[in-house]
Amino acid sequence: MSVRSAQRGRVELSPDRPKNAAGSGRVWNSMVVPECRVVFVNVSKNASTSLKWLTAEISGQDPATFHSVMGLAPTRQQTIHRRASWVGVPKLSDLDEDTLGEISPENGWFVFGVVRDPRLRLWSAWQSKFLIGNPRHAWHKFRDAPWMPRVPENDGDVVDDFTRFVQALSTPAGEDLLSDSHFKPQTELLNEDVVPYSHLYEVAELPLMLEDLRTHLEGQGLPGTYGLTRENETPLSVSGRVFGSDVLEVLDSVYAADIERFGHLWDFDTVLAKDPTWSKEAFRDIAGRVATGQRIADLALGAEQLRNSVRDLERAQRADQREIGRLQTRIADLEAALERRTLRGFPGAVAGRVRRTITGA
Repeated sequence: MSVRSAQRGRVELSPDRPKNAAGSGRVWNSMVVPECRVVFVNVSKNASTSLKWLTAEISGQDPATFHSVMGLAPTRQQTIHRRASWVGVPKLSDLDEDTLGEISPENGWFVFGVVRDPRLRLWSAWQSKFLIGNPRHAWHKFRDAPWMPRVPENDGDVVDDFTRFVQALSTPAGEDLLSDSHFKPQTELLNEDVVPYSHLYEVAELPLMLEDLRTHLEGQGLPGTYGLTRENETPLSVSGRVFGSDVLEVLDSVYAADIERFGHLWDFDTVLAKDPTWSKEAFRDIAGRVATGQRIADLALGAEQLRNSVRDLERAQRADQREIGRLQTRIADLEAALERRTLRGFPGAVAGRVRRTITGA
């Protein structure tokens, strides 16, 4: 089993890791910047938003393209997650085998991902997606889930609702949650068996990651003062009291592969010893975010209904235009037939009139 590398604190890579990216075509959560020789494999809730904006910067994306997107993103920062808005940044799954075969650290590629204690990752994801009412998750994707948290008024509400949510992970209902990238085990998202990582970083090592990336880009002739943005999606700091024995039992089972692979990086006893005071301001902040998220969901739903109505009208208009075209063709055919019939009868009509004139009939 891998252990932390002695080289400046990076996560040591598996010795049997692949030499190049050939065979990694199933890795949909990846971002390839060919001109920089950079591949970022995204793991949601591991500084994902910040790292995507960093990738957007080095790949020359226009922020306005993301900001203009209509949808369920609660902030401008969150619009970065709409994959269809990216230009010139394919996934590994978009590339052919020959191109994948060229992607290798030995060929000068910087291929990286970020890992995090799965228990802290889940606590963060639960807050940002459900506790504060993320429009997509709380008001759209999982809106009728029985474990959806209430708007908390005190510490006990938070502990009880987080416990209820974690317990749901071990039930059939948990399958939908664990298929969501924010809750899926990191070992499944990283795909170490097919991705030729040059670096894996623990989330606390992001400054080191940024230093290494800058060094790599300088070597590619692309120096710059690249940095990481930050957005606070988790109003409540972590507390050991949310991780009761029943919670830890479920998490140790659900995220067993993550803990086996990376557990040596974390000292969870220090987390269990934390007991911060959650302020009244934090609970008011949560209530405000929930209300905002619900309103965004309402507006997004209204916008979607309007778009659907416009599409229906456009389809009806196209159908009407097709019918008008069909009728115009039919009219032209009838007019042509009438003209041909008239022309066939014209000589006989003239001769008859001449005979009547001559005979006086």
